Amino acid sequence: METVINSSVPVRAPGKAWLVWAIGAGVYVLAVFHRSTLGVAGPQAAERLHLSAPQLSSFVMLQLAVYALMQVPTGILVDRFGPRRMLLAATLTMGCGELAFAFVGGYVPALLARGVVGCGDAMTYISVLRLVAGWFPARRYAVLTSFTGLAGSAGNIIATLPLTGLLHGLGWAPTFGIAGGLSVAYAFLLLRPATAAPFRAAEERAAGGPVAGRRVFSEVRSAWHLPSGRLGFWVHFTCMAGPTTFATLWGFPYLTQGLGYSTGTASSLMLLLVLGGVLANLAVGQIVGRRPEVRTPMAVIVCGVSILAWLLLIAWPGGVPPTPVVVLVVIVFSVSGPTSAVAFMLARDYNPRHRISTATGMVNIGGFCGAVIGIFLVGQILNLVEPHRATHTVEGFRFAFCALVVVTAVGLSRMLTWWLRTRAMVLLAAARGEDVPVNLHVRRWELVDEAELAREADRVRARGPAPDEL
Repeated sequence: METVINSSVPVRAPGKAWLVWAIGAGVYVLAVFHRSTLGVAGPQAAERLHLSAPQLSSFVMLQLAVYALMQVPTGILVDRFGPRRMLLAATLTMGCGELAFAFVGGYVPALLARGVVGCGDAMTYISVLRLVAGWFPARRYAVLTSFTGLAGSAGNIIATLPLTGLLHGLGWAPTFGIAGGLSVAYAFLLLRPATAAPFRAAEERAAGGPVAGRRVFSEVRSAWHLPSGRLGFWVHFTCMAGPTTFATLWGFPYLTQGLGYSTGTASSLMLLLVLGGVLANLAVGQIVGRRPEVRTPMAVIVCGVSILAWLLLIAWPGGVPPTPVVVLVVIVFSVSGPTSAVAFMLARDYNPRHRISTATGMVNIGGFCGAVIGIFLVGQILNLVEPHRATHTVEGFRFAFCALVVVTAVGLSRMLTWWLRTRAMVLLAAARGEDVPVNLHVRRWELVDEAELAREADRVRARGPAPDEL
């Protein structure tokens, strides 16, 4: 059991800390925008590049797969080189990838360009969270994580109605060329050498120096070995799989092709998805910051309701739900993204500070693995039931969305398994008198009972105090 490090550090000027966070959050805004562009530009991409449904899926799949595969290496690199350098690399990489995507004309070059964008995207969120861990006290981590997600929502907003307007007004190449150029220009804000992060330096000295001197694979194994590591992975997987599939690729075609909504109406619903996430970010951050014991139960409830939302779309008589029902489903999906931030709080609370980025990368893999699986399955099922079609009917989408119910249900079952194991780990640690990130009450359905906890406490008392406690 890894315990939380609560070192006392000097308080620095909050204005500087907020400025550092704001610059990092700006990179995350760009990353979320680049990640989300095909959510509304997907039909135009299919027309411009003559893509089938599986080929269109492959754009987002590759981008998210690169993102997922880069998470652990990115966490290690952030621990080694620091978040500023990684954010600088991220902005330049995303900008170059988007510029290439703007001007290439073939399927393979465009696919490779999206992979480059995904590589830059992968470096961003972990780096921003490392800035938060370094510049703010631990008690503010949940709120700052929520604020970071809130900032990213601005990128989602830009990728809905504003992007739709630019695509219709300027065309494909100028729109994506401007997007890539802005990312490259933003890199100039990150050229200034970084100053020491106050909440990082003290704990690195306590941990025995920077991560370069550590065995990388040992750190990865240690982060994954904890039940909380597996719990974080499955929380992120389950919360993100379905809603990300809807938001990044298949939601807009479903609304326009399946339900017959106009482009403006569909864009407005995608904007509602983002705005709902903004409000949910504010609420989730406040709730779990004040009551950390409710964060995993909240994730379980949200994922369960998401399954019901998918079933509404699939099983509605006639296949076309009324607009109020679609709005309700979109609102449910909008809550899932903010709730997935619970995974990062688990990584923060159950790992020493020098391993936070690595642990964050590991849990971040979960959500994007889930999204890749969901996007792939929807594209393949659409191509199977309605082969060689550029557009699809609501019946095709109903079949395809069944896959997302299965993926979410599997993730939810694994989340429940590792939640119980994590609770057992925390209860046993508390019985031994160790510091724990959350105080739990023993329930009837725990994997350990009160008698076992009492025996654990007796064993600790029988051994006497540890040498460092004398």
